[in-house]
Amino acid sequence: MLNRDQILEKSRGNIHCSQIVLGELAEELGYDKEELYRMACPFGGGMGLGDTCGCVTGALMAIGMAFGNSEPGNVEQDQLCREKASRFQEEFTRLRQSTICRELLGYDFRDPEQRKEAKENGATAQLCPDLMMDAIRIAAEIIREG
Repeated sequence: MLNRDQILEKSRGNIHCSQIVLGELAEELGYDKEELYRMACPFGGGMGLGDTCGCVTGALMAIGMAFGNSEPGNVEQDQLCREKASRFQEEFTRLRQSTICRELLGYDFRDPEQRKEAKENGATAQLCPDLMMDAIRIAAEIIREG
């Protein structure tokens, strides 16, 4: 698993939380990291609006890749994926009290000034690596359990 310094280095290179989480989880599932980075790019920073945390959306995409239904009418697989996704969200919320970016960071990314302030004050560098490591750990446990 990535450590705090590795996460910070990727973040400095404009790789978002959603990309880091999905990339770290999906590699073991056999997916191309660069494609996953492109796919997850718009989800960082709560989809750029402070909504659902990119760590959460990245983890949910990985859970979908592991358990998602791709066959019309496959109710069992769909239910399994939904259960795994719910479990992730419950565990993340139990640990962090929210899955919403602006609540986790205390800044509303819809406001460009608050987004800038979050970076300048070090809030993203201080809080986001831990959020990413939590999301990776929880989702990896769920994926590995099968």
